[in-house]
Amino acid sequence: MSFTLDPAMAAAVLAALLVGLFLGLAIRAPLKRKAAVLQERTIGLARERDSMLAERDRLAVELKAREAQIRPLSDEVDKLRRDFARSRAASETAATPVETRNINPLDIRQLKGVGAKFADKLAAAGIDRLDQIAGWNPADAEVIDGQMGEFRGRIAGDRLIEQAKLLTEGRYTEYETLFGKLGPA
Repeated sequence: MSFTLDPAMAAAVLAALLVGLFLGLAIRAPLKRKAAVLQERTIGLARERDSMLAERDRLAVELKAREAQIRPLSDEVDKLRRDFARSRAASETAATPVETRNINPLDIRQLKGVGAKFADKLAAAGIDRLDQIAGWNPADAEVIDGQMGEFRGRIAGDRLIEQAKLLTEGRYTEYETLFGKLGPA
């Protein structure tokens, strides 16, 4: 069997090859430019994300420092309020009521973010007092959080342990500074 090269067929194959190469290059060039632009944009977004993360971390450190500054001052205000209430009670007659805060040291519904439904869900898990929540460590909170169903994530999100610790320790001024006025939300 012999093979002969037909010049017309070879010219057609060569023309098809050249047209294919030309079309491939024509399609590839804009895609390559678009890929380069997207790569630059990705790098820019990564830099922006990193700067935002650094800013978030800086603000978190600043917040902790501010809270550390507030704590001694709020403790002093609470002490002064207690001393004032004692001195006022001693100087007034028994018929005159002394200003007191409407705080039930056991009621978990005082915590910001805990309404009736969330309180019922906590009660179903055996949690019905502030001192129980104040005594939790992160592992305890994680176990209870796993039982909260639709309220999952609220223990950490609403900072319930921190709120409960402040209230059980009688640090009402610091509580109000961080979480707002005491009382039902």
